[in-house]
Amino acid sequence: MSGSGGTAVSSSGDTAVSAEFAAVARLDDLLGDPWRAENVYGFAAGAARDARGDFPHAFAARLDSVDFPLAYLPPSLGGTLRGLDETLLLVRVAARRDAALMPATLLSCSAVLTVLAAGSDEQAKTVADWVQEGRTIAFALSEEQAGSDVLAGEAKLDPTGDGYRLWGRKWLVGRGATADAVVVVARTAERGPAAFTAVLLGPRELAHRVRRQPAQTVTGMRGIDFADLVFEGTPVPRAAVIGAVGGGLAGAMRAQQVVRLLSTGACLATADTALRTALRFTRDRRVGGVRVADTGYGSRELAVAAAELFAADLLSLTAARYVHLSPATFGLCSSVVKRVATRLTSSSITRSRTLLGARAVLAHGPGAVVDKARRDNEIVETIDTSPFGVLRAIAVQLPGYAPSLPVDPGTVQTSAAPVDVASLFAFGEQLPDLDPAALDLSARPKDLVLLGFVEQAEGAARQVAAGGDERGAELVRELRAALADTFATAAEAQRDRARGLGASAELLDLAERCCLLYAGAAAVLAWRAYPDRGLYGEEPGGSGWLTAVLAVLLALADGRDPRQAAPELPPAVRALTRLDAAGLLFTALPVQLSDGRPESEEGDATS
Repeated sequence: MSGSGGTAVSSSGDTAVSAEFAAVARLDDLLGDPWRAENVYGFAAGAARDARGDFPHAFAARLDSVDFPLAYLPPSLGGTLRGLDETLLLVRVAARRDAALMPATLLSCSAVLTVLAAGSDEQAKTVADWVQEGRTIAFALSEEQAGSDVLAGEAKLDPTGDGYRLWGRKWLVGRGATADAVVVVARTAERGPAAFTAVLLGPRELAHRVRRQPAQTVTGMRGIDFADLVFEGTPVPRAAVIGAVGGGLAGAMRAQQVVRLLSTGACLATADTALRTALRFTRDRRVGGVRVADTGYGSRELAVAAAELFAADLLSLTAARYVHLSPATFGLCSSVVKRVATRLTSSSITRSRTLLGARAVLAHGPGAVVDKARRDNEIVETIDTSPFGVLRAIAVQLPGYAPSLPVDPGTVQTSAAPVDVASLFAFGEQLPDLDPAALDLSARPKDLVLLGFVEQAEGAARQVAAGGDERGAELVRELRAALADTFATAAEAQRDRARGLGASAELLDLAERCCLLYAGAAAVLAWRAYPDRGLYGEEPGGSGWLTAVLAVLLALADGRDPRQAAPELPPAVRALTRLDAAGLLFTALPVQLSDGRPESEEGDATS
């Protein structure tokens, strides 16, 4: 169905506000203007907590009072989940104020989703009840010596007459020092993916022969305890096993497909805050009588940062709907969205920080807000899956897409059934229930975004050109050619042992390139899904933001500095300015925010 749903007009009268995400606007209004220094849910309060290393108790309690921690839990289990696209935006309006709110309120999702993916109905009800009671369920998978190689984990479950004994040490467990329960993945056999079993330990089990190590100091999301758990023969009843013995890693990996997606909410939230802070700073400060935002350098940096954020935003929203609509084919998208969101938002924040000039190094004011956003953002890159693990998961899938996306557009295979991707982009509209058990770990070339782009690329290019944007049409065709070349090269490398994953970094580099191009494909399909309604506040049919996004992504994919795409970038900074002027979230279907103007600082501008 078309994504051209209803809109409401913002108070500015210029930019349409999405009616689809009214609940998101209500949450932001509840939390108040984040620019006000006295707002305990504002930017200044978050920076102050960060400086002290304090846990956000009051903020977490406020969110708990409106059932925010239930936003990923299906209604059948007492949750409030309507669709993960709405959940992502709810996360963004809360976490843009303080990203530590994610592990403070949603940390249980890794454990809960593992149970929903592999456990029994009774176990699902148990963890859902705990979440509704305000309890925290930690997730213990990583081990320090194993790093990103989960198959190297040494913690083990030894069978006993009436159950098991758990031995070993789990590393950097989120809320490990304070969690009420924990899901642990431990070894039950010698080797292979089927050598691991997941168990659910409640308060009773955690009280016996479990040592909680002191929380370790981390660079971002300060106040959240990341602590080791040491198991010294902890008794584990047979009923605590989640699913089948030997199926623990599979269940956890299914759950991580959704967790990786949810983590992008923190990436987007921190980038939104950093970029909004930089935009307002550069529009208020002058150098030589010219606003920094209007200088060639300032305008260009804002535009690149905006295009990076828009690309990550669109892909995250698309992925959030994808996991509901086709969980069996979501695996590739799950890894791609994690890599794209972490990479592009990190770059966007870096550009934003640079635009603050000397104020970027001050531990107060805009410098403190953006520095916290930067450090919180960096935590997300490795908090559930390392960058290497993500790229490796993508690399093994690339060769399979070569036949579906040949270098010669005239040889596209037409025997396959058409791919219906319209529902992927109907942001905010009704979705099927989330079914973590249906997530598939196989690497099959069935990704809806890639196959949908194959079908629609030429039509989209013609449509962009018909709107008067010839350069945009060229970029759509360049994107298709670049994807075809990436998959063909990956297929060749797979056949050559000297270029395979075990001997060369080439396939990982191709995976990185694929991520950027995939984001471009999603952007093209999203633009085409809204013929009667512009995205990012643009006029219906307007493709300026799309051209800017594609220019930046293609430059990055080719290893070029995206600032070389300067001629295509002005629409991105115009969209950014338009959204902020109307007090809207930097997202495809804008959401009304409660933001006023920041309190003014004394002092002259510094370039």
